[in-house]
Amino acid sequence: MRLHIVLTSQKRVVLPWDYLNMLRGFLYSAIRRSKPELGEFLHEQGFVAEGHRYKLLNFSLLFPKSAKAIKTAIEMIPPIHWWVSSPFVSTLEALVLTLLSEGKVRLGKIDLEVEKVEVERSPELGNQGIFKTLSPIVVSSGIYKNGKLEHLFLSPEDEKFWKVLEQNLRRKAKVLGINAPAEPLKFEKIGKWRSKLFEIETTKVKGWEGSFFVQGPSELIKIGYEAGFGERNTQGFGMVRLKAHLP
Repeated sequence: MRLHIVLTSQKRVVLPWDYLNMLRGFLYSAIRRSKPELGEFLHEQGFVAEGHRYKLLNFSLLFPKSAKAIKTAIEMIPPIHWWVSSPFVSTLEALVLTLLSEGKVRLGKIDLEVEKVEVERSPELGNQGIFKTLSPIVVSSGIYKNGKLEHLFLSPEDEKFWKVLEQNLRRKAKVLGINAPAEPLKFEKIGKWRSKLFEIETTKVKGWEGSFFVQGPSELIKIGYEAGFGERNTQGFGMVRLKAHLP
């Protein structure tokens, strides 16, 4: 399930480049205000598979009418479009309750009016399609350096990027109780990708934006669409939209 949220304001909106932290904070608090137990579970626990923890909640970057960089911030002209997605309807229902009852989204000291909230009709995802990122995809690999485990952020130019991406989707399938076929996913990068660097809770996170083709088990492709591709989905990474559906 996916929500399309339209936000507006009577004046220009200025947010820091790392506004993903604000969006994440709003989401957790909004869900908690409607359904306290669910909000607490998502924030403190989540779901675990093979030692990895997943919240199965994903959201996009903000897409304003127009935007420009100003020093260490970004100035946006409303209306602003935002997408939030999850395989669990109850999670998004809790968010909708807060959005409709309060009528605003507070990001730091800025209040944005909720102009519209709509449930997007889910596309019929088959076993192949072309997707474009709505937020950067993050994929990393753990390496030991000087006796400490560090995360190396991978590039889509690296074959390991796509292998780790599939492993991530299969762990999410286990969390959801989905027995996906063993047939591997086949990925193909389309055009040029560009990297973006964010600071999430004092940690530098590198993600990649672009388009890609994927073919394989439809169950895994659907999980990627609803829960996000790659890592840190609940921090605003890995959301995609369908560019083209292939028979």
